[in-house]
Amino acid sequence: MPYFSFTQTVQGNTILTSNEPTFISSMCERASKSQVCGGPILIIHFIYMGLNVRGSVPHVLNVALEEYYSENNLCYLEVVFNFGTSCKLHLWWSKAESLAAMISEDIFQQKIFFISIHSKVTCGDLFAGKEGDGSDVVVRPEEFMNYLFLGSLQPLLEESTT
Repeated sequence: MPYFSFTQTVQGNTILTSNEPTFISSMCERASKSQVCGGPILIIHFIYMGLNVRGSVPHVLNVALEEYYSENNLCYLEVVFNFGTSCKLHLWWSKAESLAAMISEDIFQQKIFFISIHSKVTCGDLFAGKEGDGSDVVVRPEEFMNYLFLGSLQPLLEESTT
């Protein structure tokens, strides 16, 4: 039996439908000018190295907010990470310190963090990178967050959760 959506009301009354397809054409209208009540926003998207994030939620969010915020009030950063080996973790440390210095001014009232990794949601650990021999490195969520928000990035996380 074929499924016909919207052919009955909540009370069970049948709605007459046409046997011919219905075409609807219209224009999508948006406000020509709007104001958003809110202060400056920082969006940081942490991305595991090599992961394709085209069309991701953080990117779509940024594109949507760009219409309402100036460049001074909206900052979107894509930060690539990999801390699968101690050498890579050391490189991440210096990158994290540079990132913290770049966004050290506390002008952002909202800070939004996204993390894109290869982990399965059914596991209790998170993918941190690859070792030199190609094997996966996984860590517990607490460890992962400690590695990701190393050094001077730690206050960013603490401020966002208080």
